[in-house]
Order: sequence, then structure tokens, then C-alpha cells
Amino acid sequence: MPLKLFALLGCALLLAGCEVLFVANTLVGCAMRPEMEILPRELPVARAGEPYRVRIEVVDTSSPLTGIHVDPRQPLPAGLALEHAERAAHGVIGGTPLTPGVYSLRIYAGSYGTQCVGKEAERSYRLEVLAAD
Repeated sequence: MPLKLFALLGCALLLAGCEVLFVANTLVGCAMRPEMEILPRELPVARAGEPYRVRIEVVDTSSPLTGIHVDPRQPLPAGLALEHAERAAHGVIGGTPLTPGVYSLRIYAGSYGTQCVGKEAERSYRLEVLAAD
């Protein structure tokens, strides 16, 4: 038998009936939570010098978010920023991009833990900023 199974069995033997049910219920509940996902799957094209706004959603979160962030190693283009209200399940990339080009960026999010450990999600994006007309 695997070592983890022995550890769980040992814990179960130390606990009374109610505690065993509570711990088992918590373990199963934590294991069955869906993975968080960041949406949309792709960012719409932007145009340099024109306002840009896209909503970033984090779905399948069972607790409030600790934050939605842009990886500083793959930042948004100049003129754009990600805004997120604490504990909200969404944020907004907004602003006016300044320079045309193709940008690679990564957005990540995390949730608070409750009886279960918090979750994390990330998504890599390709953002195309077209030249102004």
C-alpha cells in the first residue's frame, strides 16, 4: 500500500466517527473542485491610438480571488493596464495602446483557500496591436 494511504488510515483511526466523516468529506470536496480558468481564450485585436477594453473573467472559482495579475516578464504593451478589484472574479484590460506590434503576455490569478487550499490559473495571450489608420 502506498505511504499516503497508511497515513490517511492512521489519521482515521485516531479520530472519532464525526471527525472521520468531516475530514473525508473535506478531502473529497477539495479533490472534486473544478480547475479555475481565465477567459476569454483569445484577446481581440487592438489599434494603436484607439481606446481598448476587454473583460478578463476567472471562472470555476469556489472562493474570492487574491488577484488577477500580468506577469512582469511578459507585460502588456505601453498604454494598457490590467485593473482588478480585490476579491472580484473579473478584471479589465483597458487603456490606449501606443505602439503597433505583436505582444506575448501571461495573465495569472489565484483564489483564497478555505477548508481547501486556494487555486491558481494562468493563460498566455498573443495581443496584436495594429497601426493607426
